[in-house]
Amino acid sequence: MWTIFSRDSSKDFPYEISESPRYGFNEKSLWKLNKGKKKNTTQEVSIFEFLINDDIPGSETRSALAKSAVKHLKTLKHPNILSFLESSEVKTIIYLSTEYVEPLQSFISSQNNLHTDIMKQYIAWGISNIIEGLKFLNFEAKLCHNKVNIWSVFVNKAGQWKLGELEYMNSVDNSPPAYVSDLYRAPGHRQSPSSIDIWGLGVLIWEVFNGPLSNQSALKISNKIPKEILTIYPKLVAVDPMNRPSYDIVTSTLREQGYFGNDLEKTMTSLSQYHILDDFQRIAFLEKLPNLLETYPKNIALYNVLPSLLEMFNYVKEQKIIFPSMIKLSTMLDDQEFEEKIVPCIIKLFESNDRATRLLLLNTIELYASRLKADLLNTIIFPLLVSGLADASPTIRELTVRSMVYISSKLNYNNLNVELMRHFARLQMKDDQGSIRTNTTVCLGKIAQYLDPKNRSKILSSAFSRALKDPFQPSRMAGVSAFSATQQYYPLIEVSTRVLPALCQVTLDPEKTVRDITFQTIKGFLGKLENVSEDERLKEKMEEEVANTTSPAMPTWAGWAVTTVTSKFYSSKIPQKDEKSVELSKNNSNNTNMNNCEQMYSNSLKDNTVKNVYKEKQIESINTLQDSLNYKNSTENSTLHNDWDDDSGWNVGDDWESIGVDTSNSIKDKSDFGWEDQEPILLDDSDELAKKAEAELIKEEMRKKREERKQERIKQLESKRSSKQSLKLGGKRL
Repeated sequence: MWTIFSRDSSKDFPYEISESPRYGFNEKSLWKLNKGKKKNTTQEVSIFEFLINDDIPGSETRSALAKSAVKHLKTLKHPNILSFLESSEVKTIIYLSTEYVEPLQSFISSQNNLHTDIMKQYIAWGISNIIEGLKFLNFEAKLCHNKVNIWSVFVNKAGQWKLGELEYMNSVDNSPPAYVSDLYRAPGHRQSPSSIDIWGLGVLIWEVFNGPLSNQSALKISNKIPKEILTIYPKLVAVDPMNRPSYDIVTSTLREQGYFGNDLEKTMTSLSQYHILDDFQRIAFLEKLPNLLETYPKNIALYNVLPSLLEMFNYVKEQKIIFPSMIKLSTMLDDQEFEEKIVPCIIKLFESNDRATRLLLLNTIELYASRLKADLLNTIIFPLLVSGLADASPTIRELTVRSMVYISSKLNYNNLNVELMRHFARLQMKDDQGSIRTNTTVCLGKIAQYLDPKNRSKILSSAFSRALKDPFQPSRMAGVSAFSATQQYYPLIEVSTRVLPALCQVTLDPEKTVRDITFQTIKGFLGKLENVSEDERLKEKMEEEVANTTSPAMPTWAGWAVTTVTSKFYSSKIPQKDEKSVELSKNNSNNTNMNNCEQMYSNSLKDNTVKNVYKEKQIESINTLQDSLNYKNSTENSTLHNDWDDDSGWNVGDDWESIGVDTSNSIKDKSDFGWEDQEPILLDDSDELAKKAEAELIKEEMRKKREERKQERIKQLESKRSSKQSLKLGGKRL
């Protein structure tokens, strides 16, 4: 009758065996270790299986040991003791489920070389784990393990060493059970609560470097044990329990020898004791952590460090310092884990008003932008990110411009073609930083393929034409290069009526580098029109390419510009500001006091420094007619240079350089911001411009002569003063 109402305990056990590896542990233990998972989930666990067989001699004792192990494991909670999940007795089998682990012996045997630097650090950390676990058992729980060896230690996913095999555990006040294996029975009688387990620690150390123990006499052979441990090892396995050291002595000795205290152990200790560190220690630890992660094993970084960082992120104030380590570790996560663990942290940091936090997000955006879902990016992150384009800090604005390259492919129509273009137009026309105006043009060339084909050519031609009139030379170079790199997006009628007229104006640019790439670009566009003129069938094909959202084949003449725009941003330098440069900037913005500005410019030619390069750029914005004069003077001064990082005029490489503040000002257009409504650029009369430039050159020559006469008069006055001074000192006139 009872069998009808009895409950099948196997159905109550929420775990199931998925695999039964052939561990060597299974032959040395009462238990068989299997891989398992929680039912209806993907959570991995380990399932220890004990078979109750009454036909085996001593079966009652074996069953009692297995049940004792389950009892102890269920009641003991410590980071270095195997974590209990569930147990169940089903007919003749006892099931014990724990966190997912692997026998230490299997893990060690799978390692190719135990003497690499990181493995030395890892083993040292593992030994310290076992010492902490044994101290807890002996002194807090008042228990003795009685069987510490390589078969009783397991490794979890996070790389931690865990004590298991608790069958022979008993009180420290009692003698060890008689049924302990003779091989692992400590010699002598217990003299202290820890003397037996201290001996077992020595056995464990020997087996880690030599393999499983076959007889106790082999413990005397210590040639494979690291020399840092040899100072304490003989005492650990001493026959006389009185000669065995305490755990504190073991730890202090290994620390003095340099075996303990390595970077890995310090990191793990800091993570586990983070709540008791002071602010200085926390910051120092977190700033050092990203570089250390590169050397740590993947399982430790992913399952130990990252969970600790995620936990700290929720309740500590050093969130921006934690994030670099988190984002580096996030590359090891799959997309689902990234969305669950990392994305909430990214959103939280974007919501912060702290500029240092925003700089951190912008500098690392290439590491996480590609993994953000489009819906999340458009609705939550983009509105927070785009606010940086209006920030008071030039650095924030410039890095925000650059960041758009990484997210533009996922932006919806409104965010990309309306919101972002509105901000870009404002930056290009009104931003007072030349580097920001330059990189806005570069960024627009990079993301051109994602723009709406219906408005793309109008947006690009208006934006790049405006860049050609920028007083900042790198901005003009960017405009020409961007025209060339995006040549496939312009209808033929627009090439002839807007693109070429705008480029022709730049052929008189005062900078030869700008003129050179302009002529090359003009030749390319003219060749395109000439080909269509020769073969009108090409016209239809080219018009189809304009409406295409993907990038068509690139002609040879535009290949250099594609490389330029798609791989390099302009890198601004930080100028040295002084009172004169500030006053000069004010004069430029108001277009007043022309003579004083000219005097400053003349003095700047005498000083070959980077600071004076920026002063020259400020003078250029006074009047565009002075460009010819500035070019003449710049050629005379061979040491003056622009701010591009290489001869091609672009910053080569994937990493962005440091961002500085450019002090050059430009005459800003106060009209409404929007490229799609801009009218074609009106070109000035080049003959009239040349005449004015020639007149300015004549004026400059006359000014130089006046300056020379002035210097001569100053020298004469100085010589007269020196002669008068000599009389005052008592000299006699001859």
